[in-house]
Amino acid sequence: MVLIDGIHKLSDALDKIMEIIIVVMLGAMVIITGAQIVCRLFFTSLSWSEEATRYLLIWSTLLGAGCVYKHAGHISITLVHDALPDRMGKILEIVVHVLCIILFMLILRYGILYFGKQGNQLSPALRLPMRYVYTCIPIGATVMAVHALDAVLQIMKNFSGREEA
Repeated sequence: MVLIDGIHKLSDALDKIMEIIIVVMLGAMVIITGAQIVCRLFFTSLSWSEEATRYLLIWSTLLGAGCVYKHAGHISITLVHDALPDRMGKILEIVVHVLCIILFMLILRYGILYFGKQGNQLSPALRLPMRYVYTCIPIGATVMAVHALDAVLQIMKNFSGREEA
């Protein structure tokens, strides 16, 4: 029970941290894009703004996917789930979350491999090491895996709690 509660608290904390980071990134994107518009109209355009907003968008998308997963906001087809009895529906939910964990672990593994292959490659305008850009893949996959594990444990905890009552 302590492990289940610990993973649930970790999942909630990660969700809050990711929400803050995403808001900051989206705010930075708005500021950079606004500065680019002003500079293009009155001065010379910024050479790095498009690249910076692209990388911020990539990061906010992969971190945001974890937040959406946590709150069950991704598109899903529930035709089979809705047709099943409650007990079988919960088992199906567990199976789906376990399959998602497997997928997230594969993404994590290959994200780390891809991160390692970046070597000394730098982005064209910002001269930022590309491994920092691609770090969002394993981080996003890890966050989603934690949320999926939490979902499995919460379903099992609530499922066994109802059986005893």
